[in-house]
Amino acid sequence: MFFDTCPKYLFLYVLLIASSVIGFSDSIEMRYIPEGTFWMGDDKNLVDEQPLHLVNVSPFYMDVYEVHIWHWDKVSTWALDNGYEFTASSQNLRKEGPYWYTDNSKLIFPMNMMNWYDAVKWCNARSELEGRSPVYYLDENKTDVYRSGDVDLNSTNANWNATGYRLPTEIEWEYAARDGLYSKLYPWGNTVNGTQANYYYNGDPFDNSATPVGYFNGFQKIIDAKYSFDGEYIKVSDQRSNFGIHDLAGNVSEWCWDWYYDQWYSQSAASGKDNRGPGEDLVYPINASRGTQMTRVVRGGNFRSKPDNEFGNELRLAYRNFFPPSSNQRRVGLRCVRGNNVDDPLWHTAIKLTGFPDWYFLKWLGYYWESQVEWVYHFDFGWIYPTGHGSYNNWLYFPKQGWMWTNSYSYPYFYSNKESTWFRYDEDNAELGWFIKLDSGASKRIGRAYPN
Repeated sequence: MFFDTCPKYLFLYVLLIASSVIGFSDSIEMRYIPEGTFWMGDDKNLVDEQPLHLVNVSPFYMDVYEVHIWHWDKVSTWALDNGYEFTASSQNLRKEGPYWYTDNSKLIFPMNMMNWYDAVKWCNARSELEGRSPVYYLDENKTDVYRSGDVDLNSTNANWNATGYRLPTEIEWEYAARDGLYSKLYPWGNTVNGTQANYYYNGDPFDNSATPVGYFNGFQKIIDAKYSFDGEYIKVSDQRSNFGIHDLAGNVSEWCWDWYYDQWYSQSAASGKDNRGPGEDLVYPINASRGTQMTRVVRGGNFRSKPDNEFGNELRLAYRNFFPPSSNQRRVGLRCVRGNNVDDPLWHTAIKLTGFPDWYFLKWLGYYWESQVEWVYHFDFGWIYPTGHGSYNNWLYFPKQGWMWTNSYSYPYFYSNKESTWFRYDEDNAELGWFIKLDSGASKRIGRAYPN
């Protein structure tokens, strides 16, 4: 069958095409970060970065770009209609692109002003919108999905083997930023100039504010500024890391999962494989004795970071920042990761209908009857053969059209393997089964063609 023989990365290719078809930016993309062992921290700078210690990291996927405002809105709009709650600051106080910026949408700037709690809930919403299993729960049994409130989750509240999105752990973030290497200060090396990242007065047109995600892509513009370090005279180049990630230094800092503890690296557990930072049971008594708030780790410099040692040089990859989880900052955003886990079963969230044997309802796809020979009868499409994973990678075989790809994020848009083009299911047509070919506007009945 076609699904079994298709190229390995065809799903990613089709999803990126879907990005342009249904209106969201192709800056929603992830890169595979391979397993590795690296030296984490820095013995030559701040105390909380010491000692340098060896850590092993399992493979995972990471967003190429910081989550931008358009993507946040896409997910949060769905989330608010499906039982999620976010604070007013996360929804209303974010800073968008400047009025004069016309190269792209003013929403293709990093999302900001969300607190840690909302960042975590948004990860869950992104998972559920795409049909993946969410990571974060309110209970240790992993049955009550975290969708509302400000809850200080711990590792027991997370299903680390789920297919959904989550915040990176501190070791995942630093490993990805270093490309596995420890002997450099920045993702690109040990020196810095204005062509390489958006930081305090680096010379880009957005000085003292965020740039569009991925702005340093080989077409960035740099002028003379306090910390440009002659960047205006240097030929610009694409600043994505060797792992293919943008903006790991500068632009906005990024929330991580871990509780912050300034002496964590000196604990033996800090060298454990895939460790997720100190537990609340360790950190809370220490903070209580000091009279300080509990804080979560924030990584990566931002547009206000100065590349000097006065404040420890926040642009350095080893620099550890931290804020209370309720904090809202225009210089703090998020970037998601997800595990390299087995895939969810196809349509695993479908609801079995009571009183109608073998009939199911899938929220985004509708009603279908499951036969004993893997074919299903869909209420709108008639007989189809489905294969794939969860609700995020679905190939459907239509007898009249062959293989078509869709998922909960792109539906009602379908990619036809036979014609290498996109169709939209005509949900407004009084007759079932009609599709509209997007490149020509022609109508075609791909689904059932007999009386309703």
